Amino acid sequence: MKDLEEQSVCVKFCFELGKTFTETFQMFQQAYGVDCLSPTQCQDWYQPFKSGRMSIENDPKSGRPSTSMNDDHIEKVLALIRQNCRLTVREVVEEAAICKSSCHQILTDKLKMRRVTAKSVPRLLTDAQKENRVTQSGAVRSFEC
Repeated sequence: MKDLEEQSVCVKFCFELGKTFTETFQMFQQAYGVDCLSPTQCQDWYQPFKSGRMSIENDPKSGRPSTSMNDDHIEKVLALIRQNCRLTVREVVEEAAICKSSCHQILTDKLKMRRVTAKSVPRLLTDAQKENRVTQSGAVRSFEC
């Protein structure tokens, strides 16, 4: 990827020097060899500079914004799991009214949870949870030799 960014800067540099597309592409073939851009891609990068564009950054892409990964949905999923940790992903999806992939992403990436014996639990226990486990299991036994 870095090599492509470097070559896009070089295309702009050659354009600024007044090189034609053909001269620019010949220089690329000489400098980069087999890692050189294809003639079509080089042409695609050269043409915007001829049209007056001076930025080498990509234009922002239009697309559908993510609406399921906002703080409200994360809080809603967390509240549902805290109420009943045995809910399936499908049940959480229905309750929270979000798509399944977003629900998976919220549970695993945002809340750092995973399924253990049909329960959603945090991946790592907090200190309070560790202490709770010790107290629930009884006093710590001491082993004497």
